[in-house]
Amino acid sequence: MKMIPGGKWVAQLIICCLVVSAAVSQESNQKFTEFKSLTKRVYYYTKVEFITPEGEFNDAICTLVIPELKEESPPYVAIYYKRDNSDWFTESLYRKRVRYSFKNGVIKLDRSNFWDWYEVNEIKVVIIY
Repeated sequence: MKMIPGGKWVAQLIICCLVVSAAVSQESNQKFTEFKSLTKRVYYYTKVEFITPEGEFNDAICTLVIPELKEESPPYVAIYYKRDNSDWFTESLYRKRVRYSFKNGVIKLDRSNFWDWYEVNEIKVVIIY
């Protein structure tokens, strides 16, 4: 069996073409929409605010009124928690998705989002709409 003159070079060229075409074929050609008029609200609560004087969880922090919120444009909701001597962390990294519902300018956060409220010192609720 005879080798093609310059065969090594041809093989390298083919491998290079395959790698480049694989990388290019991975690019998304989907269109995207950029929203420049988004609003971000951050609700910040300390332990004094989310625990009642009786030592119970204050369910009032689960209801957020945002009159300009529209039903056809669902908000992005993230909840950040901070414990003693720790960095901020989110539920999505820690345990589960944030559960909420919204209608007529009112966001209702599910109480299950705060399952370990007695261990947390600070809570931030971020709403982007």
